[in-house]
Amino acid sequence: MDKKFYSDVAKRVSKAYPSMSPGHRQIADFIMKNPSEAATMSNVELARRCEVSTATATRFARTIGFASFAEFRESQVSALRDDLSHATKLSAEIDADASHFDVVRNGLEQDLSNLSATSGGLDEETCSRAIELILNADRIFAYGGGLSQFAIGVLMHGLEPYCRGNATNIGPMGNGNAAIRRVLHSTPRDVVITCSLPHYAPETIEVTQLARERGAGVICITDHPTSPLVRYADAALYAHAGRKLLPNSITSAVAVAEGLVAAIANRRVEGLDLHRRLDARHKA
Repeated sequence: MDKKFYSDVAKRVSKAYPSMSPGHRQIADFIMKNPSEAATMSNVELARRCEVSTATATRFARTIGFASFAEFRESQVSALRDDLSHATKLSAEIDADASHFDVVRNGLEQDLSNLSATSGGLDEETCSRAIELILNADRIFAYGGGLSQFAIGVLMHGLEPYCRGNATNIGPMGNGNAAIRRVLHSTPRDVVITCSLPHYAPETIEVTQLARERGAGVICITDHPTSPLVRYADAALYAHAGRKLLPNSITSAVAVAEGLVAAIANRRVEGLDLHRRLDARHKA
């Protein structure tokens, strides 16, 4: 879903979620995982799907600030109407008059703009919290689906020398089932790092939620404060990802990942010995 949807519905859900009743949380979780399906449901259908009473579903709309269920539903439908599929978005951005050079250069300029916005929005307290979670963890599990798996790959490749071999990509090649099995073994002494960009992968949301339920520390790399990952995170790091002619850009997410690696390397000098051994091996 696009940011308009998340800035309206999910922002309200995220704000109200901590004080929600169990029944309302069931509805909130379903809506965030299935926004398109939820938008077409009546209060009776939503209640049945979430296994709550019709009255609970009706009250949910008021709980997140709407005057009625009808207003809540219309808000979702309106946002969905404005949301563009990746294919529609890409076709609208094609410029037949642009040269190959113009397209490549413009893409680089967009990534530079994303990096600047990501740097400008970096919060010192959140960044420090993420680093301390990693430094104090017994084990580090990480997962990203789709394009985000590559940002996670960079992160875990970089962290491994400094984490005594206890940094693991739990869903190689975006294997969500494998990640879910592994995160079920996480404990409060572990940290789970997830990465997801629009349209947010349901498996990544589920892995993040499970990590929260298991009591593990949770770090997420995502694009916006209204991302569905944020409400489960101890530390959320935002990487701007907008890019013409591409569904998303992972340039900023990779830069954030490399920044985390550099911060850990700055605190854990024991990783240097491993790098010396690797350097000697390559010279042999």
